[in-house]
Amino acid sequence: MVRAAAAAVIAGSLVASLTSCALLSRESDGSDTPDREQPGPTLADGPPPPDWKDVRSTSGLIYSVPPEWEVGDPYGDTGSGPDAGSDWGSGYVTVANAIADPGYCPLAGMSFRVLSGISQTALPGDAREQAESASRAMADSIDRRFTQAGAEVPVPEARNIGVSGVPAWYVSLRGEVRPPRNICTPPTIRFDTIAVSTRTPDGGDASLVFVLMADEGEPGTVPGETIDAVVASLRFENSV
Repeated sequence: MVRAAAAAVIAGSLVASLTSCALLSRESDGSDTPDREQPGPTLADGPPPPDWKDVRSTSGLIYSVPPEWEVGDPYGDTGSGPDAGSDWGSGYVTVANAIADPGYCPLAGMSFRVLSGISQTALPGDAREQAESASRAMADSIDRRFTQAGAEVPVPEARNIGVSGVPAWYVSLRGEVRPPRNICTPPTIRFDTIAVSTRTPDGGDASLVFVLMADEGEPGTVPGETIDAVVASLRFENSV
């Protein structure tokens, strides 16, 4: 299956149902709850480069991308804006979308080197479980749908990180594509997930999810350090 076909079914088996939820407060309420989830270390070593573009979501989450990336809905009309929804499959819809090198492959109706976005609404459930289940679903899709002969896609355990002081969980996986490959299929498919803890209005666990898919391992792909910096730039817009 060509790389472009992957774009049409990007996360076919990812979590389906979405629900409106409230952000987990980053302000202390003065209580000393011993079992409250604590944020881990931030991924960022510093702010993104000054010429990078900010990609905003209505949830308050924001990330930054290089100036040549397109910001908006990569599957919709040009200029539809960063809050236009993109369906990654099974009802998993992202906003705050960004895309690098759209149309790079001459065989494809839709191809890209990098695609990223933030879930349109919060997803119910524990953030670690969301990060790991989304990653397992993508690993399965990479193996079964995105390649002609499958791929080896180990799924690491989620890492506890912090996003503007909010607890979050991060998984970065690599799918090593088995030959034969066509010119639209890279040697390696990268998929990153960050699930940021939130709460439902009634206090239940939920998460906002950032996802990114990228090509690796051949000329023309976006450098890994650039992808790392995009992922690390995820933050809340009103953070200091």
